[in-house]
Amino acid sequence: MLPDHFPFLLDHCLAGLYVLSGDRIVWINATAAGMIGWKPEELVGRSFLELVHPADLPLVKANAEGGVPYVVRAARRDGELIHLETHQRAVVVGGQRMITGAMLDVSERVRAEAAERETDRRLREVMQQTQFLVLQLDAEGSIQFCNDAVLRVTGYERDEMQGKNWFELCVPADQRERRHRGYLEAMLPGGLLSALEEREVLTRSGDRRVVEWNIVPLRERDGRVVGCSAMGTDVTDRRRAADKLLHDAFHDSLTGLPNRALFLDRLEHRLALEKRRHQTSFSVLVLDIDRFKVINDSLGHLLGDQLLIEVGRRLQTILRPGDTVARLSGDEFTILLEDVPNAADARKVADRLHEELRTPFQLADQEVFSGASIGIAHGNANYARPEDILRDADTALYRAKAQGRGRCVEFDVSMHDRAVELLHLETALRRALDRREFRIHYQPVVSLTTGQITGAEALLRWKHPERGLVAPMDFIPLAEETGLIVEIGAWVLKEACRQMKEWQEKLGQAQLEIGVNLSSRQFQVPGLVAQVAEVLQSTGLSPRALRLEVTESLLMDKHPNVAQTMIELRAMGVRIDLDDFGTGYSSLSYLHQFPIDTLKIDRSFVQRMGATDDALEIVNTILALANSLDMEVVAEGVETEQQLELLRKMRCSYAQGYHLSRPIEPLQFETLLGTRRSWAA
Repeated sequence: MLPDHFPFLLDHCLAGLYVLSGDRIVWINATAAGMIGWKPEELVGRSFLELVHPADLPLVKANAEGGVPYVVRAARRDGELIHLETHQRAVVVGGQRMITGAMLDVSERVRAEAAERETDRRLREVMQQTQFLVLQLDAEGSIQFCNDAVLRVTGYERDEMQGKNWFELCVPADQRERRHRGYLEAMLPGGLLSALEEREVLTRSGDRRVVEWNIVPLRERDGRVVGCSAMGTDVTDRRRAADKLLHDAFHDSLTGLPNRALFLDRLEHRLALEKRRHQTSFSVLVLDIDRFKVINDSLGHLLGDQLLIEVGRRLQTILRPGDTVARLSGDEFTILLEDVPNAADARKVADRLHEELRTPFQLADQEVFSGASIGIAHGNANYARPEDILRDADTALYRAKAQGRGRCVEFDVSMHDRAVELLHLETALRRALDRREFRIHYQPVVSLTTGQITGAEALLRWKHPERGLVAPMDFIPLAEETGLIVEIGAWVLKEACRQMKEWQEKLGQAQLEIGVNLSSRQFQVPGLVAQVAEVLQSTGLSPRALRLEVTESLLMDKHPNVAQTMIELRAMGVRIDLDDFGTGYSSLSYLHQFPIDTLKIDRSFVQRMGATDDALEIVNTILALANSLDMEVVAEGVETEQQLELLRKMRCSYAQGYHLSRPIEPLQFETLLGTRRSWAA
């Protein structure tokens, strides 16, 4: 027996209830009727199918017998479409088959699910179209999702990746086990995934790409990590560019060898190791290619560069894998020899280098012979910085080059002291011109016919405020090397011409001539002819009174401006004297190519006259040669009366030397001119 208020309870139940006979509503509670905007009595007798959206009728008919809950769309009385979750069951009452049903308004839930599906769809669309690589893995590392960017980078099709293990498919074999093991450990309680990491990805073609991944764990509601989601960027090109920049920063662009920076870095590590071990077991060699400038200038820079490349290759073949060969600059290479027990072993390596580099190089169709000068510094824990070792090896190289080609010199402390001394000397030399420390001494040139002084050679002297008179051999080469000789030479030229013009006018000896030495550096600087013309104009000295003295080495350097410059000077009226004649190589072949007026016989031949027949014969030959070419001859270095008499007998035109007069200061020379002293026979 039901309580009297039971119908009231059914009408106000949270679920909508109804009973169907066939498809006709025989009973419906107020909750169900209210869901679609009707009253119960207005729906009784109507077809349930009239309330359902036409598109969902097949779903209703398919579930007429009840069983599985389903959701259908129904139209409210006001036309609004709602979603109803329906549960039905067929029952038999009094022999009549009827359907009982319950329904809930799930419109909000359906809309929320639709919105979630749309959000998920859009998110997946974004993930598919983004340039970033998007990847989801389960706890074992199997691929649950990957976007098109992953496919583009790896080269796989989607069905080839879906469900496959990422580590077996896309991780290089040499990293696979370690990275997979690390991933599985990260899935365990307490495990950690790296938030940002760069990892190599193996493509289908076997190429390796570098991807920077941002990885986050995927968790269940209870906090368990069940996989990961990763978003990545292909940084392969950026990484390769960075690696190239790093490589280029520490390697020579031409030869590919380490450069100075990388060499010093390795040398610094070696020195640090040496300080801990307290023993000497490494050496540094600095090597300079002999005659490289000649090869470069004659064959061109392209073949010169090829020679540098080939030298680098040969050096690498000689050395052990642990040794380092680097190109410092130009044609200078350096070598770090690791673990050499003693200095003798380093010298043996230098000998092998010499032997290897003496073998001719085949550059294009040209066979080129070269060689090398080598400086060696033996490492020890007393060095404070790697630069100091390299400096000492370079100092030894400088000494080796000074001794001639193909030499090897080991560093000792005295070389460093000499280098420091030269540095101080160079500093003082740069200031000497401004401080008026230079002087010119004049050595008379005497006619062996008349016995009278016909002129003088201007010789540079440096009176240092502390060192006193510095020997020319101590500062002239330094001035040449630093280029200061150009400025100093210009001063000598102007001062000597001014002084000679003054003596000509003061003493009434207009025939006097002045000889001024010119450096090869001065010929290489444009404007020498204009400079000489300006000096002659400003001093008033006649061009015929100026003799410019050059050496045979200048002629053999084959500098393109030398011959033309000499021709222009000669056209001006200035005469050209060839100094130290006989000391060069192939000298005779150049006499026809350059406008030479006078040969100055080198003192080494003059001083041996009378002592050896060979020297006398050489001087005779030079005199005969000059006579045949209509050139004058000056014999230098006359130190005895016997030498002077022999030169007279051989009819040499002029002479100078200590026997006649040492180089003297201007006032002394003026006095000597005033005496009109004669050296006649």
